[in-house]
Amino acid sequence: MKPLSTQRNQGNTLVLTLLMSLTIGTVLASYLGLIGSRYKVAVRSQSWNAAIPVLEAGIEEALTHLQDDPNQPGVNGWTQGTISGQPVYWKQRNFTDGSYFLVNIYNAISASPSIYSTGFVPSPLSSSSYISRTARITGSNPPLISFAFAAVDSIQLNGNGLASDSFNSSKPALSTNGQYDSSKTSTNGNVGSVYGPVSFGNHNIAGSLYLGPSASTTVSSGQVSGSTYTDFNVSFPDVVLPATAWLPAVTTTIGGTTLYDFTISGDYYISGSSDIQVEAGVTVRLRVDSTSFSPANIHIVSTNGTSGTLTVYQVAGSASMSGNNTVDSGRARNFWYYGLPGVTSVTYGGNSSSIGVIYAPEADLTLNGGGNNNGLIGASITKSITMNGDYNFHFDEDLLTVGPTRGFVVSSWQEL
Repeated sequence: MKPLSTQRNQGNTLVLTLLMSLTIGTVLASYLGLIGSRYKVAVRSQSWNAAIPVLEAGIEEALTHLQDDPNQPGVNGWTQGTISGQPVYWKQRNFTDGSYFLVNIYNAISASPSIYSTGFVPSPLSSSSYISRTARITGSNPPLISFAFAAVDSIQLNGNGLASDSFNSSKPALSTNGQYDSSKTSTNGNVGSVYGPVSFGNHNIAGSLYLGPSASTTVSSGQVSGSTYTDFNVSFPDVVLPATAWLPAVTTTIGGTTLYDFTISGDYYISGSSDIQVEAGVTVRLRVDSTSFSPANIHIVSTNGTSGTLTVYQVAGSASMSGNNTVDSGRARNFWYYGLPGVTSVTYGGNSSSIGVIYAPEADLTLNGGGNNNGLIGASITKSITMNGDYNFHFDEDLLTVGPTRGFVVSSWQEL
């Protein structure tokens, strides 16, 4: 009987060993399966995240294309097609790591196009499949000139009174025959500074104040009729001289005064600071090569509702205008002054108001009023602003529709 008992014990030990081995194997297999699953989830998550920069690259290329070729969306590798009966422009770009994007632009020739961008990245689990993410964004092209006055750096207002308000030269309810009328004003005389500091002295504005996140200010809420924002983050690009064939302008004498009298539309250049006159219906772009631009009078003639238009591009130096900038139409859209990066200072003053737009983001602007409640009717964007005396700003809201734009930006984003 003893041999039988020994065999029975050995059989029990073998069964127990097999059960333990099976249990350990099952636990080990489960653990290895868990590790494998976690690895798959981790590498897929990395690929999932990597798809976002790819689709963003598609959005950036679409926005750049809309900016560079706003009226020719079918050039530079973009193909026109139709999706669900709607015209669409699409493009695909492949990258060296195997990822690529496919982007479609709807309503390309409009102020608010829609962009669908899909980013594809190789799947880490299969050499023949991809992981993708899609986003739909709406673009907008906001106006560059949207302030009564704005500065990259400091704003210092000295004196008393109302520093800014607004009107609209294209609307009879907010102007009189296109002219600024103090009895027909609005509260869009907005002011902005990216870096500050900003001081209004004893001035008030009929509008809102926009400040960059790091801009310091001593302006109180009582000096601003609207709101004060502290997230102002706008780039004011440098002026680029148009690529064109510039013709020399020739002076003439009218009533004993030597001046440049433009009777034919075109692109001209000057090296002096004689008076300037642009006749009705004439459109002139003028390159100023003089490093000291100081015409005593600039006159934009308007006859029977037809105005001339002057756009000045000063290459370098400084500008000093006495304030006798007469635009018969009363509309700021008819006179533009652009200071290229070489222009470091612009001074306005005199005994009358000036009509037009100043855009010189590398220049310091100084305004000297003559005590007659003079003003700049239009808008200005410069590096800094110092206002002395009784000089005021009257923003022409018409510039929101006819002026240059900042370029296409994202106004809404939704992942699909």
